[in-house]
Amino acid sequence: MFEKKPKVLKWILTSKATSFFLLAFTMLTANIYANWIYRFEGDRKLCGEEYAIPNINENKRLDLISKYLPSDPVVFEAGAHYGGHTANLANRWPLGSVISFEANPAAYIKAQEFTKDIANSHLFHLAVNTYNGEASFHICYGSDGKNPVFEGSSSLLEASDWMKNNYQGPKVFVPCVVLDDWCEKQGIDHFDFMWLDLEGVEQQILQASPKILSQVKVIYTETNFREFRKGMTQYKNLKRFLESSGLKLLAHWYAKDQVGPFQGDAIFVRKELLE
Repeated sequence: MFEKKPKVLKWILTSKATSFFLLAFTMLTANIYANWIYRFEGDRKLCGEEYAIPNINENKRLDLISKYLPSDPVVFEAGAHYGGHTANLANRWPLGSVISFEANPAAYIKAQEFTKDIANSHLFHLAVNTYNGEASFHICYGSDGKNPVFEGSSSLLEASDWMKNNYQGPKVFVPCVVLDDWCEKQGIDHFDFMWLDLEGVEQQILQASPKILSQVKVIYTETNFREFRKGMTQYKNLKRFLESSGLKLLAHWYAKDQVGPFQGDAIFVRKELLE
């Protein structure tokens, strides 16, 4: 399907720039996270109690997802950022193929460098969208508009009025595709697993690609309970849509603050795989 690269997996982040990023991000967010309370919802019987705990780590979540996938899955990752999750997915399924999109030009360059030697990783500078062409993309540099540590919160969606001060940064134009159309051109007829980190357009892009959605076995997606960005997918609507599309909520880890539920991550599995 894609040209193979030399298989050299990168286990740790080695650059000084990346180390500084992790340290800065930890310090900047520590006070916020300290006030969050983590919760779990889902099917405790199917998950097992070891997974039905708040805020378990990524590898444990992938352990749970692996139960419903073949040993050589075709994985789609929307929102590769700097490539850390990409490398983890590729390492988890070395016989599979990980196809990743990253819309942010600066993040794409870093992800490209980080994953260039991973044989089963295929990275594209694209945004998945509801139409083909070019889209405005809102880079997030935090409240001062200068700090790239917040790039992970960039989105196709414009900031809501009450969040504009927190989502300062430039607007750029990026190539975008409808996933069904792009897959048809690439000769891809399905994804076994979709990892969606799209900052609010999860439901929109799935609705625009019913062929791919109908074939997927597992979806891991970010969830939102507030409209941080205009038109941002809300969890209750996303859950209702995915359930109507033949998937069932397996697990949902989310955070609450003083106001209520905030953000989280959820696993949805094709219903027949759970029977």
